[in-house]
Amino acid sequence: ERREIERERIRANLLRAVSHDLRTPPTTIYASASALLEDETLGEEKRRRILVGIKEDAEWLTRMVENLLSVTRIGAGQVKLIKTPVVPDELIDSVVGKFKKRYPAYDVQVELPTDIVFIPMDSMLIEQVLLNLLENAVQHAVGMTELRLRVSVHGKDVVFEVEDNGCGIPPDALPGIFSGTQRPRDTPPDGSKHSTGIGLSVCATIVRVHGGSISVKNAPGGGAIFRFSLQIEEADHEQQQI
Repeated sequence: ERREIERERIRANLLRAVSHDLRTPPTTIYASASALLEDETLGEEKRRRILVGIKEDAEWLTRMVENLLSVTRIGAGQVKLIKTPVVPDELIDSVVGKFKKRYPAYDVQVELPTDIVFIPMDSMLIEQVLLNLLENAVQHAVGMTELRLRVSVHGKDVVFEVEDNGCGIPPDALPGIFSGTQRPRDTPPDGSKHSTGIGLSVCATIVRVHGGSISVKNAPGGGAIFRFSLQIEEADHEQQQI
């Protein structure tokens, strides 16, 4: 009964947290599309800017829906976590390739372990975690000029780190940053309208169902470091029912 109450509380918090963000992009898309249809005096450059805005909002909505589906399906026990041994190099190549397609203006500095290791994971879900963390830096790390993705081996754990040199995270926001219930601040530091942190909640959920841990801290020289770890070896079998 307590688990069910907690599940309902989390579901309600998530719905409240994303209600504002889900409402804003469709409104913008509708207004932009109406302008394109009704205003025949728009110049080519202005039309292009409007179309780019529509494309960006549509892409963000798609990623938001994917994240929400992941959280709700995992929470409802509707996802089979199928773990297969994955080499970090292949995983990171795929993540960086997809990230560059979305954000061609940003370079990711990659550091990989010299030893070959195999990590049991559902690679599609862990890719989603890494893409969410990289995208979070793009959206919220004001002043960022460097973005790093590090993978290192510590005993039987593989540690993934996404580090930026941006504005860092307000100390009062750190404790609940993975809860998915962060309310948008009156004036987000980067001017972003997408600031509830649902993507970080998805990251935490996916890492935890893999048996790993996730954390965040501000870097001493500025910026933030998101870190999560997964085990190299497991006693369990490759396929698990959540």
